[in-house]
Amino acid sequence: MFLYESNLNSKDCNVHTSIKPFTNTKYIQAISDSIKQSLTGRTDTAKKSLNSILISPIFSTHFGYEQESRTRSDHVLDAEGGLKVEGTHSNKFSYNVSFLFGNSSFPSYIDSFISKSHVAPGMGSVFSFKDRYSYQYYSGHLSYSPNKFFNFQIGKDKHFWGDGYRSLFLSDVSNSFPFLKITTTIWKIQYVSLFTCMKDVTAPSGLKNDFKNKFGSFHYLSWNVTKRFNLGLFESVIWQGADANRTRSFDVNYLNPVIFYRPVEYSLGSSDNALIGFSFKEKAAKKQQFYGQLIIDDLYVETLKADVVHALHPQTAEQWGWWGNKYGWQLGLKSFDLFTIKNLSFQTEVNRVRPYTYSHGSVQQNYANYNQPLADPLGANFTESVSFLNYRYKKWMFETEFLYAVYGKDVNGINYGGNIFLSYVTRGPDYYNYVGQGLKTNLLYTQVKLSYYLFPAADLMGEAGIALRQENNFVSSLSSNFIFIGIKTGFVNRYSDF
Repeated sequence: MFLYESNLNSKDCNVHTSIKPFTNTKYIQAISDSIKQSLTGRTDTAKKSLNSILISPIFSTHFGYEQESRTRSDHVLDAEGGLKVEGTHSNKFSYNVSFLFGNSSFPSYIDSFISKSHVAPGMGSVFSFKDRYSYQYYSGHLSYSPNKFFNFQIGKDKHFWGDGYRSLFLSDVSNSFPFLKITTTIWKIQYVSLFTCMKDVTAPSGLKNDFKNKFGSFHYLSWNVTKRFNLGLFESVIWQGADANRTRSFDVNYLNPVIFYRPVEYSLGSSDNALIGFSFKEKAAKKQQFYGQLIIDDLYVETLKADVVHALHPQTAEQWGWWGNKYGWQLGLKSFDLFTIKNLSFQTEVNRVRPYTYSHGSVQQNYANYNQPLADPLGANFTESVSFLNYRYKKWMFETEFLYAVYGKDVNGINYGGNIFLSYVTRGPDYYNYVGQGLKTNLLYTQVKLSYYLFPAADLMGEAGIALRQENNFVSSLSSNFIFIGIKTGFVNRYSDF
């Protein structure tokens, strides 16, 4: 994504960058072609056909060694392979279908995550075989643009709404899910309605027959107020399907593409999980960009006064930190051609989410899909800082990441609000809740990686690097030093920094 960012930060670019994947526009295609030409050193002036089909392999093979005592093996082998088919017809239709099969082992902390959740991060259900896991992933969609104002998509895929590395609205952390998406672009406004079907897989058995349906409806309005300033409005609702007590499917009341969900909730007499949010992006200069998000799950304004008093005068505050004030925020900065060095990019952001945000009284209605959050992979009850420094020279790419997070784990059987897969009915006290409560845990993750584009047209690259992870609290201290080398094609984002 860093390859595109500098072009998208131009004040003359009117692309709504917070809505990903991008609708297939001529501008985005022109940027992609320009980048590939710069990597190959060739200039392609041939006119492209309006009808095309491309079949390409997708794979990822990495071999690594982890300096950590493991229950499986110190040697890690990531082996994934599949196929991607994409095509266009005139200027109205486009499609893509991807399938990936994996048989891999993972670093110890990811192995622990899989053993508890029964899913591979971002992929889906796993099947254990000796010291490895097998899994599969598929995605795709059909896109139709009858004119320049509307785009309709249907398929099974991931979505990411935001300008940051993380998103507090909707991210691509979890598995793909079926969706219907309607995008309307008029003047300086882009409005998206997204209707989805997801899975609650928290059943202890881990069997697919015990998985439960859950549904989601999302709206996002992006407004380019000026050439440099963008405002966004987000809303969503998650509701459960059938359970032991009732039969329920997709609720047609939530198909209304413009109405706010809280009035709909109350008119239905339901207690579905609704969230609202606000975002901004400011192209502060030719090479700098500020961005941010505010997500609100629940908020009781009258109780916020006590929080302010506690922050200023801790000794005099009474009944501060009401559990039902569930919200989070993000602030970030991107800088391109740092120190006037071409293709040197820097990004840093801070994310902070209060306890019990994204959770619900009914676990089936939490803000998650396939045992992974729909927003930040840390869930809730955390403060996180993540920074990147990227440099590209011809076909070489040097990347560094530094992440530091503080979060609260559950202890002594008490739900302190970090695990969004627990019902908030099991919470602790109603008051005196704060970010990092519970077993205060520090996470430090650092990765340095060097990549080389072997075949830019197919996004094929070789890479080698090292990832260092340390997690400690008063109870335990865990470390993982992972060295790897491999070859891959670009496919979907995979997150290992959690």
